[in-house]
Amino acid sequence: MKDKMIVSICGKSGSGKSELAKHLAKHLGSDMALRIPCDYFLKPVNYESLEQFMSTPFMWDWKLLKDFISNPVGSVNDIPDYNFNTYSRISETGGIALIIRRYIILDSALPYPESDYKILIESTDKTRIKRLKQRDKNWKSNVLKNWDKLELTAKKLETAKFDLTLDGEKPVEENMGLVLKLLRLD
Repeated sequence: MKDKMIVSICGKSGSGKSELAKHLAKHLGSDMALRIPCDYFLKPVNYESLEQFMSTPFMWDWKLLKDFISNPVGSVNDIPDYNFNTYSRISETGGIALIIRRYIILDSALPYPESDYKILIESTDKTRIKRLKQRDKNWKSNVLKNWDKLELTAKKLETAKFDLTLDGEKPVEENMGLVLKLLRLD
C-alpha cells in the first residue's frame, strides 16, 4: 500500500471545491488528512500588458507540488510564499507550514496529473458569481475581475478525465458522502 492517497478536487472558480475539500479534510481528521490550496503553487505570471495576462490561462507548477507532497508523512513543510496581487512567487518555501498526511486533498481549478482520484465539482455561473462576490467581500479581494482568465483556465477541464463529477448546487455533506464512497472510506 502506498503511504499516501492524492485526491484532486477540481472545478471552476466558485464551484464549491474549497468548501468540499475543507469538509473532507475535517471529516478525515487532521491526523490523517491534509488539504492543500493549490493556488500557492501557481506559476508566476509574467506579462507585458493586461490583455496578454487575460488571454493566458493560469498554470500550476506541478513539479514543485510533487516535490512538496513527496515529503514523508508527518513531516512539516512550508508551501510556497505567493503574492496573489502580483501573481508572483516570493519564494518556493516560507508560506504556510503544513504537515504531510496520509490523505492529500488538493483544491485546484485543474487536476494534479498524478492524483489517485480526480473529482470535478460543477455549479451554475449564477451560483459561482454569487460565491465569488461573497468571497471578494469577505477577503477584500477582487477575484471576480479575473472572470475571463478564470474561464479560459477552466476550459482545460473539458479535456480532463474524472473519476467522479459532483453537483456543486447540492449540500456539501451529500457530495462528501459520494467522495467517501469513491475512496471506500464510508
